[in-house]
Amino acid sequence: MARILSSGTVLEDGPILVTGAGGFVGRHLMYQLEMGEGDFGTDLTADFVAPPGVVRLPWRLPDGEVPAALGPEIRYVVHLAGASSVAHSGLDAAGIYTANTSGTAAVLEWMARSCPGARLVMASSSDVYGSSSRGRIPETAALAPGSPYGGSKAAAETAAQQYRRSHGLDIVIARPFPHFGPWQAAHFAFPSFCRKLLEARRSGAESVTVGNLSAVRDYTFIGDVVEAYAVLLSKGMSGMAYNVCSGEGRSMAEAFETLRTMAGVSVSATPDDSLLRNNDVSVQIGDASRLTSLGWRRRYTFEEGLRILLGWWEDRI
Repeated sequence: MARILSSGTVLEDGPILVTGAGGFVGRHLMYQLEMGEGDFGTDLTADFVAPPGVVRLPWRLPDGEVPAALGPEIRYVVHLAGASSVAHSGLDAAGIYTANTSGTAAVLEWMARSCPGARLVMASSSDVYGSSSRGRIPETAALAPGSPYGGSKAAAETAAQQYRRSHGLDIVIARPFPHFGPWQAAHFAFPSFCRKLLEARRSGAESVTVGNLSAVRDYTFIGDVVEAYAVLLSKGMSGMAYNVCSGEGRSMAEAFETLRTMAGVSVSATPDDSLLRNNDVSVQIGDASRLTSLGWRRRYTFEEGLRILLGWWEDRI
């Protein structure tokens, strides 16, 4: 039996496990996969109230006890759980590796033991590549992480490939480039811009603090990212890595100016050294040819995504 999502993506019947379901991407992914019959609410924590059709299972990775309900009937796994902040990773490298590398190993070990027939889409990161000024980065590019976060994701990929070879697991690796949208934590760049600009509009402030506006990144709206994960569950080739990206480079300055114009506020950007990252990636643009060959296409432009994000913050400030 097959289930056809409203997006047209076809999946086999069977339970889907989403680790990190209470986070930014997890919430959007559950909507994309049409899990449950209702609203997941607004509380961004692991203790969210699950709607009918969704069972919330507490599992503290990497050392927590595996929930008894997780068994061989699981058909798909999307592993999102882990630490997500590149900026904070340098402050707790050991914690980042525990969360991202050891956490992934725990999921792999459970799959090998309990549901070896499931398909896993593992969320890695474009940070495994580091910086590049030589055009779009393909999946064949050498891995050269420049932060503990990127290093932890590269190590998690290595563990996934080892388990795939030794246990015959069906594993697809997603390498998402920076993404944004509603429910993203306020300390990330675009939500921070939205909050500060809207607060300045209300207070009449003439400037807002910013970090490095010269960095160029490849940004994708969250709705397109979770559709990519659904496509990879359906059509991705086992053992293959896929960039999830737009193929377009945008500077932080361009994003800030676009949001400033949308917010209708005249303010200047004041650099704040405390918002700068060590070893910040200067230019990083991806090549999504592998993903588009599976039929994935972006539905949201950069500007449309920013407008949705700004509107979401307007409802909350």
